[in-house]
Amino acid sequence: MMRKEDEIAVAREYFPRGLFQPEGTFRFSMDALLLARFVGAAKYRTAVDLGTGCGIVGLTMLLENEQLAVTGLELQPVLLDAAKQNAESLGVAERFSGTLVDVGNIRASGLAAESADLVVSNPPYRRQNQGRHAATQERTCALFETEGALEAFVQAASFLVKNKGAFSCIFPSERLEELVVVCSRNKLTPKRIKFIHSKADQNSTLVLLEARKNGNCGVVVEAPLVMYSGIGDNTALTDGALTFCPYLECNARGR
Repeated sequence: MMRKEDEIAVAREYFPRGLFQPEGTFRFSMDALLLARFVGAAKYRTAVDLGTGCGIVGLTMLLENEQLAVTGLELQPVLLDAAKQNAESLGVAERFSGTLVDVGNIRASGLAAESADLVVSNPPYRRQNQGRHAATQERTCALFETEGALEAFVQAASFLVKNKGAFSCIFPSERLEELVVVCSRNKLTPKRIKFIHSKADQNSTLVLLEARKNGNCGVVVEAPLVMYSGIGDNTALTDGALTFCPYLECNARGR
């Protein structure tokens, strides 16, 4: 029988591929891993993950910072249970806590105002009329935003993060203006932006944003991240993408 420490070592070796994701629920995507790497987890001691899902963002940060504690907030019980199970298998359960709550009613979470150094979120950002809905209600909930969802997530972040603390998220580039306006309206000043491009000659599809609670004006636009190079069957993740996020290695071809 394998020892507990050996089981943890195996789980970490296969991370993120080995994460438990309940059947019929939203499967985490590359977006979550990019967000987890963007935040620079080593700088923080307390973090809240809004809409934690199976725990992917928070767990990535916990593996990169042994001093960090993460609270995952989730609306769907089956996903919250999965996040806790994944934390246990990775040996970080003592630093991960989960709360079942709707971010639109953040005060029901029991978390104190301005109690987190960092708040992160990979919120649902497909509009209700954008594309075909998923086969299950759970997947639809994770993918498609409801009326006022962006405002609710940003308001929750503003409530939870400390003064001068950070809020980081990933969102469609075409909605950057909307995101900036909502953040600014909730005392979260954009400070750092990184555009993500599928290929070098294509427009950006996603943007990573860091905002600071009551921060001073001034935004750093980082070098863009190009995800793929090549054509057809020769398409592969770029060295830049793998350097930025080594966890993508499990999706790299020919390596």
